[in-house]
Amino acid sequence: MNTTYYHTDLIEDIIKKNYHNAFVLYSLGIPFYHYEKTALESICKQKKLEIEYVLHLLSEANFSVSSEVRKLKNASVEVIVGYLKHQHIFFLQKKIPFIAHLIENLPEKKRLFTDLQLMFPLFAEDFIHHIHEEEDTFFYYILSLVKASKSATNKVQLYDLLQRYSIQEFALAHDTHDDEMQGIRQLTNHYQLPEKASLFVQVVYFHLQDLERHLQQHAHIENEILFPKALVLENTLKQDFFEQSKWN
Repeated sequence: MNTTYYHTDLIEDIIKKNYHNAFVLYSLGIPFYHYEKTALESICKQKKLEIEYVLHLLSEANFSVSSEVRKLKNASVEVIVGYLKHQHIFFLQKKIPFIAHLIENLPEKKRLFTDLQLMFPLFAEDFIHHIHEEEDTFFYYILSLVKASKSATNKVQLYDLLQRYSIQEFALAHDTHDDEMQGIRQLTNHYQLPEKASLFVQVVYFHLQDLERHLQQHAHIENEILFPKALVLENTLKQDFFEQSKWN
C-alpha cells in the first residue's frame, strides 16, 4: 500500500515515513539533511521541480528486495544473467554511490562513523572489482555456452572455452564473496542504531542493511538458480562435444 504525501509535509516527516525517500530526494538533487525542517513545496519551488511529479515518485518509492527469485526459477540462463547484470547497474550507479555520499557527509564525528568512512570505500572498491570480474569471466563464459548450444560453434573454440573455464570452479570462488558486508555489519553491531541516533544516522543504517539484503538475494539467485542451470548446460555441451569427437 502506497503512502500519501502532501505539499506541506516537512522533509524530515517524509523521510521518517519511508527511508527510501532519502534516495528519491537525493536523485532529484535534494540532500534531505539540509532541508529537514523545510516543507516539500518550498524545496520544489527552489529547485524548480514539478511537485506533483515529486509526490508521485515519493508515493511509489520502494527499492526493497522483491519476489524476483520465484520468477527466475523457471527463467532461461540468458534471462537470469540479464537480470543480474541489471542488478549490477543498480548497485554501481545508484545504491552504492548514494550510500557513499551519505557516509562521506555524516555530520557526527564519533569513532564509529569515522571508521565507517574508512571502511565503506574499501568495501565498495572490492565489490566493484568483483562485479567487473564476474561479468568479464563468469557471465562471459555462460553466455558463450548459451551461444554454443544454439548454433554450430568452432570445435577448437569450444574446446578452448571448456578448458579455460569451469562452472564448479566459479562456484567455489564465488563462496568467498558471499558475505562482502561482514566487516560493516560487525562494525555497526548488526546495524543496531546508536543511542539517540539522528535521522541522518537512521537513514544510513537503513540503507546499509537494505544493501545487504539486496546482496544476499543476488547471491541466492546466483548460487541456487544460475549455477545449477549453468552446470547442466556445461555438462550437456561437454557430453555433446566428446560424443561428436568420437566420430571424427
